[in-house]
Amino acid sequence: MRVRDIGEFELIGHLAETLGALDRGPRLRVAIGDDAAAWDSPAGMTVLSTDTMVEGVHFNRDRTSWRDLGWKAMAVNLSDVAAMGCSPGYSVVTLGLHGGLPVDGLKEMYLGMADACRRFGGAAVGGDVVRSPVFFVTVAMTGMAGDGDTPLLLRGAARPGDQVAVTGSLGGSAGGLRMLAEGPVLDDKTGSYLRDAHNRPAPRVSEGAILRRDGVLAAIDISDGLVADLDKLCEASGVGAVVRSGLLPVDARLKAAFPQDWLSLALSGGEDYELLFTAPPRTMESAISALEIPSAIVGDIVAAPRGVSVLDRDGRPVAVERGGWDHFRDSPDPSRAGRQDQA
Repeated sequence: MRVRDIGEFELIGHLAETLGALDRGPRLRVAIGDDAAAWDSPAGMTVLSTDTMVEGVHFNRDRTSWRDLGWKAMAVNLSDVAAMGCSPGYSVVTLGLHGGLPVDGLKEMYLGMADACRRFGGAAVGGDVVRSPVFFVTVAMTGMAGDGDTPLLLRGAARPGDQVAVTGSLGGSAGGLRMLAEGPVLDDKTGSYLRDAHNRPAPRVSEGAILRRDGVLAAIDISDGLVADLDKLCEASGVGAVVRSGLLPVDARLKAAFPQDWLSLALSGGEDYELLFTAPPRTMESAISALEIPSAIVGDIVAAPRGVSVLDRDGRPVAVERGGWDHFRDSPDPSRAGRQDQA
């Protein structure tokens, strides 16, 4: 059996099972399978996440500036911490470099990391540099839960009767990636919006903390697309979900740029780095009213069937590309480069 025979997600299952044989001690709260691991520490609940971005798989330098690359490398980790309802702490950065890379470009990338930390919190404090035939950036980030008595936001905490909601708007990043790959779209304002949605996502750090404070228990960040990430949450919780496409928050500029494809981009595009969360109606009403950015209820958690169903305004099923990116089964098509799994 080879990695290509089973794919990324089955491989993760094998590795998690192997690590499960270890005695990890009583302080561990969350292991493999969520947006971050979590354990009790003298300073309180601590979480840890890591992500790697590889040139030609997750980004292309001809479409992403050095500064934007640094921002995004930090932002995807900030989003994982936010999805647990935590505040970012310290990060270490590992660079895989070859000799042809410009030093000024790498310095500019680190300025982008600093930009993201200044805006959302946290700090890079060190790391490692190795020689590699392919350029890559890995960030490992800690986060703190503050009040250790308040449950973390977890993928496995959704229950039938919960409503499903998302922060912000969906599909902008995927639209930006398509625009960058295929050429300009409409006016400069639309192009700027789509480009920033893809290259400079805004991780919902303060929003995650508010959701946790206000009693929301289940959440995940949207990295692979609404349907794919909701499906992960459903699998972890042992439930199903119904999404109503007419309720999806989609920016008018995305609809104008891609009038035929905006719905599929919103459902399956990925890399929005918004928060997807579930809660009972009363809790949901309180939590959404406390958020400082627009958020929308888009569906419901159900007992069965498992998985995610999407319905149109008339209650008819919508055919959906499931989305998600498997590093060992999907080819690194430049039009999809950038999508990555957070599991």
